[in-house]
Amino acid sequence: MFDIRLDDAQRAYRNLAREFAQNEIKPLALELDRRPNWEDRIPWEVLRKGSQLGLRTFALQEENGGAGASDHLTACLIAEELAAADIGTAYYYMLTARRARDWFELRMTDEQRAYFLPRFLNDDFYFTTVAIHEPDTDLGFDYYTETPQNVRFKTRALEQPDGSWVINGAKNFQTVGYLAKLLVVIAQTEAGPRPFLVEGDSPGITRHPMTKIGRRVGDNAEIFFDDVRVPKDHILGPAPPGRTDLGTHVTIAALTLGLGRAALEETLKYAQERVAGGKPIIQHQAVGLFLADMATNLEAARRLIWTAAWAKDHPQAFADGDADWQPYEHMAAAFTGRAVQRLTEQGMELFGGMGVIAGMPIEKYVRDALVQKHISFPFPTRYRITEALTGYTRKSAPLIGIW
Repeated sequence: MFDIRLDDAQRAYRNLAREFAQNEIKPLALELDRRPNWEDRIPWEVLRKGSQLGLRTFALQEENGGAGASDHLTACLIAEELAAADIGTAYYYMLTARRARDWFELRMTDEQRAYFLPRFLNDDFYFTTVAIHEPDTDLGFDYYTETPQNVRFKTRALEQPDGSWVINGAKNFQTVGYLAKLLVVIAQTEAGPRPFLVEGDSPGITRHPMTKIGRRVGDNAEIFFDDVRVPKDHILGPAPPGRTDLGTHVTIAALTLGLGRAALEETLKYAQERVAGGKPIIQHQAVGLFLADMATNLEAARRLIWTAAWAKDHPQAFADGDADWQPYEHMAAAFTGRAVQRLTEQGMELFGGMGVIAGMPIEKYVRDALVQKHISFPFPTRYRITEALTGYTRKSAPLIGIW
């Protein structure tokens, strides 16, 4: 049903990402993770080198300054390789790359593209974020509870007499929210929520970094908007009809997969070096069973991710009836998040006492996996799987698909 075979270009992208990740990202990952101040954990030189290699722009078409690698499977291959070195660093590139395709090529007007695209291409540190989540806004993700009619985003955009907009409000948990130079801010208007293109240096924006238990190199922030003025023509357009590449869920699943692969590789290496009972612990049957379980779940996650990516790249196969549709993308995100959390914990168990020592790779991977599981398997993801399987549809607040 699914013909998922990598072509030469996809293998080349994977190899390029692997070489960069192992040579540039991984040697710094543990050191950066240990630094107490968030600003000191930003891998500035790595971000610059990766941008110059095309890791922010590969999904754009060549005429727009990219490499034309817009398919989701290629993005997943690159995401896995980068995250196997450090998942926090990988987030900067991958979310920005997929949004570049979505925003610059599929949603922006010609005028918006002429204004924003040169800025994006000419600045190695031009990353992006979506400012949607905000404190204390109940968007009703209980499966059997309808979203109340009066639920609104608290961040508001008020239209001015000259057609411009003024935004006030707060957002939190925004990935790449601290460094982002272009923000798509979801704000409530009298006509409903709308996505506004907001430049990061706009007067009235204040950002506070949020330090997490894991993925500490990655950037999350609270963002406050105090009379932030937005030009009238800086509203992001809707998705083209029939699109299937909304969102970055499958890319996030691939990032989680890379983290799991790194944990498995580190555990295999340790199991071959650590001697107990007169032989390397990998020769003990119980250890082998653990490792086999870890490897099996990792490969199951990879196949589900690749299937989800293929499904997003081949919507016609489902329309023609050549393939049976399932909510593969949400399944991939949910399964991989849980599988990798369990995998890293199994690795920590095999490390024994060394597994809980700060500075050991497996200890970092456990913390990173905890964050990934938390974002990969929330109630909305499970709701969407259930809705797709049962056909049940409830009224819901309009969450504009710009992840």
